[in-house]
Amino acid sequence: MSKRKRELTKEEIEAILLASDDSVSDLSSEDDGWPVDDSLANVSFILNNDPGDETDEDQANDEEAANSASTFKPSWAEQMENGQIDLKQHQKYGGGPKHNLPVGSEAGDYFKMLFTNDMCEKIRENTNKYAEFVKSATIDKWEPIGIKKWRWKPIEDIEELFNFIAIILIMGIAKLPRIKDYWSSNPMLGNDKVKRTMARDRFVDIYRFFHISDRKNEVSPNDPSFYMMRKLDPFMSCLRSNFQMHFEPYPHLSVDEAMVKYKGRLGIVQYMPNKPVKRGIKVWALSKSFFGYVYNFEPYCGKRDKLPRNDNGLGYSVVTFLTKNLSKGHHIYIDRFYTSVVLMKDLLNSGIYASGTVNTNRKYLPTNIKNVKLADNGSSKCFQCIEEPNLTCTVWKDKKEIFLLSNGAKNEITTVKRRIGENVSYVTCPKVIADYNKYMGGVDLADQYRKYYDISRKSRKWWIYMFWYLLDTTVNNAYIIYSTTNFPSEKKSKTPLDFRMSLIEAILKEKRIVETCPQTIVKNKSHKRIKIDGRKKRCIRCISLKRKTISNRAIESSWTCEICQVCLCVNCFGPYHNEHH
Repeated sequence: MSKRKRELTKEEIEAILLASDDSVSDLSSEDDGWPVDDSLANVSFILNNDPGDETDEDQANDEEAANSASTFKPSWAEQMENGQIDLKQHQKYGGGPKHNLPVGSEAGDYFKMLFTNDMCEKIRENTNKYAEFVKSATIDKWEPIGIKKWRWKPIEDIEELFNFIAIILIMGIAKLPRIKDYWSSNPMLGNDKVKRTMARDRFVDIYRFFHISDRKNEVSPNDPSFYMMRKLDPFMSCLRSNFQMHFEPYPHLSVDEAMVKYKGRLGIVQYMPNKPVKRGIKVWALSKSFFGYVYNFEPYCGKRDKLPRNDNGLGYSVVTFLTKNLSKGHHIYIDRFYTSVVLMKDLLNSGIYASGTVNTNRKYLPTNIKNVKLADNGSSKCFQCIEEPNLTCTVWKDKKEIFLLSNGAKNEITTVKRRIGENVSYVTCPKVIADYNKYMGGVDLADQYRKYYDISRKSRKWWIYMFWYLLDTTVNNAYIIYSTTNFPSEKKSKTPLDFRMSLIEAILKEKRIVETCPQTIVKNKSHKRIKIDGRKKRCIRCISLKRKTISNRAIESSWTCEICQVCLCVNCFGPYHNEHH
């Protein structure tokens, strides 16, 4: 029976009615201020909210209302002087891969540079530990009902775990309705590569007990130090470090959020109508604008995540956290969820430039910015901060006024193409806004690559969806490193599909399979095969040759020789009689 909702008191109703409209924010991290339909589709909601989560009002309330200690109160001039803007070149670099692999190395070498053998070994150990934990916790339940044998066999080496990962990648390319269909004898379903790599029951067992953390190190949800991503945190830390170690970021980067599809009941699940994936786990990401290389990331877990919080709002915390390891001179592009005057000033003090669309109700913006109405499409107006000349606010008229805040852009005008049907026209536009459109889509591009061959499958464990996201992101990052290493100046390179197939071949080690012996004509025509009634028996010749199936079991057959009265498989029937007769 559902709980009855508490009615509001008279005092609470009066407080709501008297509250200022400005205290409630309907800001969306997806709406950048470009022309969109005014609807609730711009709002980000938290589903299954628990006390530890932030509401959307908490996320969007980046107006620094509580930041009374700040002494920065800028004033703005309506005329902009380019000569006062100081664009220091802190560091000259081009960006790109950083590793010692020679040109022409296999795809698997690039993948294992990010997803290392040590990380795989840790997963192997934790998977074995979790299987033993389940066994000890459930032994009293399965023994009384007649289950006398524990089927699980520990994973002995990381090669078997890499085979498991290779099969997961195959499933992302060749999608089938059910996992067991990959081992089907039906030629329309079965996958020979998967069959030759691992037995179905073995794959299901590893999938069941797959674990990337040690349960002994986990804490109770009631513990103040509890972290929602505790199972994934060590693995994410290693990945994050490897992503940054092996790729020098290019000058232009973008910060945005990715969505990991998940529709289960979880306190951190969010609903974002404007995203292709509308329900799921939000991941903040810093990405290369053109390639979609994810340089840094952090899942959103409400107030109990690892983002350092302050009075400047969640958007401020996200950007400063993701960019803390960047060297001076980079230019970050963000949307209006993150942009504020305080953030721009602090990034500039750290040697990082930034540009982002901005909400007109942000604190410290020009007082008359809301009243700016531009007459013609393509017209613009600029404001410049007097105390910090690098801070500029640009207004441009497209279908409506677009507001953009920057700490490292001069007032330069360019033209942009506008297409209406078959008609193409050119409209004047401030260069800072044209650059924003050019460089903002890095995280969306990474999501696009990830969705081409998405490996996620339905599971009862919510954290496994995050692992699939991390694995897909690792493969895409490895592909980008591979492409920029081997084809830095060529237009044609391996496609993401080609790279994935090469990666599967590189990390996959097929198990020993039964060699097929050609049928030999038996000289004595009286030896005939007859069908065995009942259960299959072991092939006597395969036993002598120590042959086994890919799952390391004895080879059985339903056929026997009518005269010799020995069980023989189809491939051994002819050779056996040629050897003994």
